[in-house]
Amino acid sequence: MNTFLYFLLSFGYISLFIFGLILSKKNILNATNLFLLVIVGLVYDNLIIALGRSIGEGKLLEGLSYARFWLHALFTPLLILFAWSICFTLGLTWAKKKFWKITFSFLTLGLILYELFSSVIVLKLKAKRENGVLTYESIEPASPVMVILVTLVLVIIGIILIKNFHFPWLLIGTIIMTLGSVLAIWITNFPIMNVLEFLLLLTLLLTKRFQVRKSEKSNT
Repeated sequence: MNTFLYFLLSFGYISLFIFGLILSKKNILNATNLFLLVIVGLVYDNLIIALGRSIGEGKLLEGLSYARFWLHALFTPLLILFAWSICFTLGLTWAKKKFWKITFSFLTLGLILYELFSSVIVLKLKAKRENGVLTYESIEPASPVMVILVTLVLVIIGIILIKNFHFPWLLIGTIIMTLGSVLAIWITNFPIMNVLEFLLLLTLLLTKRFQVRKSEKSNT
């Protein structure tokens, strides 16, 4: 059952990626499109988990699993730049100040480097069979620093979007994700965090769509 769910999530992310590309086709290099890289990482992550039993325990699956952690470290902090860029593109005065552009950029780069040096480079994996799924997971518990800071930024930007544009979805998605991390402590036989990650990325796509439509209206 869980294997099927991971396949379903993978195809769901592919759908989000396609819709994201359609939204971004006029300006693919804009920083508001960085969430697409996060989607790419999650497509890979869920596919490798779904294929774990078929690949089987061994060096191949272990090597493929290392890439999951690299992509997480490299791409997830980019949501900070995505959040700033949404505000910048929507014309918010504070976001256009050089100070905030530099601050968000350095925070993003700092978190990537922190995650790489504190977790990924020293990463050691072990095979784990749980709920019908075979994965390779870190022997050491992951540091929560990066996830906490990214979540905090998304919450703040979500509040700003509600205040200025009455757009609630970014904040709603982030809050659901945060509450879900608490539920995951008790729900151990279902990958609730993977499902809530999908819902968060869906709200990021809705945020991108809102920004595109708002920008199109201002240009007409």
